[in-house]
Amino acid sequence: MSIGRPGPERHWQRLGFDRSVPRETVHKTAAAEVLLTDAERLGDERFAVGASWRRDHYLAHHGGPAADPVLLAETARQTAIYLSHRFFGVAHGVPFVLSGISVELFEALPPVDEEYLAVGLDVVCRKPAGGPRLRLELDADVVVRHRSVGRARVRWEPMEPRRYALLRRRGGQGPGEAGPRTAPSCVPLPPARVGQLAERDVLLAADASAAHVWWLRLDRAQPVLFDHDSDHVPGMTLVEAFRQAARVASADGRPGASGATLLDVTFTAFCEPDVPVSITAEPAGRGAGVFTLRAHQAGRELASAEVGHGVPESSAVRLEAAC
Repeated sequence: MSIGRPGPERHWQRLGFDRSVPRETVHKTAAAEVLLTDAERLGDERFAVGASWRRDHYLAHHGGPAADPVLLAETARQTAIYLSHRFFGVAHGVPFVLSGISVELFEALPPVDEEYLAVGLDVVCRKPAGGPRLRLELDADVVVRHRSVGRARVRWEPMEPRRYALLRRRGGQGPGEAGPRTAPSCVPLPPARVGQLAERDVLLAADASAAHVWWLRLDRAQPVLFDHDSDHVPGMTLVEAFRQAARVASADGRPGASGATLLDVTFTAFCEPDVPVSITAEPAGRGAGVFTLRAHQAGRELASAEVGHGVPESSAVRLEAAC
């Protein structure tokens, strides 16, 4: 089926949007979880990346008024992996370590009200100066329906397997570290409160003893979060948990999961699958609706985030000139 293009420029016309890239090039097992369709190098560090969204939320289709920014974050994450393999010579089977991922929207993402929504990422991808290791970062302008609607950024490192194994051994949870080894008795939050439809997609359980403190719920049968075997909890699980927690903290009662306009997440440690994880939220102190969130496990911080709600005054640019 032929679908629309993100913009009028010639590179968007050249890219294919009807067929997904091979699953292994974005580290996915299920074809349904592959969002990317094509990519083209436009310059030494510049790339055009195409994606097709078949649902409007990272975890499920809601039929809501706008697409979910976490779905955009996952698109950017897959872009980082795909560019590494196709254009930077990273071999398949090499572990990837995610350091940070962020999405900032100028306006709400459009709804996915057709069979597909064509999304374009105009990417600058480079290796920061210094050091022999292949650390990479990308900064992407997000183009949908001929509009620049936001930006996405990713920082990551393809890591030599032996070094990754050493890092995992050193970074594992030791028996003497502080923090609870079992989660307190908690009740999952209602799906609607976190912008979900099904209980299996709720990643938070309430802590009756503290406000704005939740415990991470993990369902290893969840097909999106646990698409393939991993020795740690996927980073995107924490991204979605932060989105849910910020929604609850901001008392955002709108239907769907599309209220966040800022998701800025930094990862500092691996999340182990068998140790409880607490999620906390507090006002960031830089405007209403912006919260600082943290994930802790066994006494150490795994990740932190700033999540903001409320669509800012639109600064989107309509793209009309071909190049």
